[in-house]
Amino acid sequence: MAKFIMAQYKDNLLGEANSFLEVLEQVSRLAPLDKPVLVIGERGTGKELIANRLHYLSSRWQGPFISLNCAALNDNLLDSELFGHEAGAFTGASKRHPGRFERADGGTLFLDELATAPMLVQEKLLRVIEYGELERVGGRPAAAG
Repeated sequence: MAKFIMAQYKDNLLGEANSFLEVLEQVSRLAPLDKPVLVIGERGTGKELIANRLHYLSSRWQGPFISLNCAALNDNLLDSELFGHEAGAFTGASKRHPGRFERADGGTLFLDELATAPMLVQEKLLRVIEYGELERVGGRPAAAG
């Protein structure tokens, strides 16, 4: 199954330039690490394709690949969508909603246009990365995991 997925996915990345092949080699070396990876590039250069490749070459390949474009949501919605919210956190929040972090558990979370996210969201993101503490909107920080 893994060979089928990689064969299907590999067709999305075509190129012969040395710089491109070097990037693919770096991705192959980084994929086994169980650490956050920052992929930087201009718009349209294939950052999500690289993130997909990292995902499918990693031990998390059977888990979900969750993507979120941070520029597509307003500040409050981004906070709720990324970290989730508790019931009653705001008008219309009738039940607990898991965020993209929780839904990506065991897989990969790709955040596109992260630089557009407000500082509060970036601070919460840093807390998740550094300490493993996730705080839903309207909730308390979850135990480090």
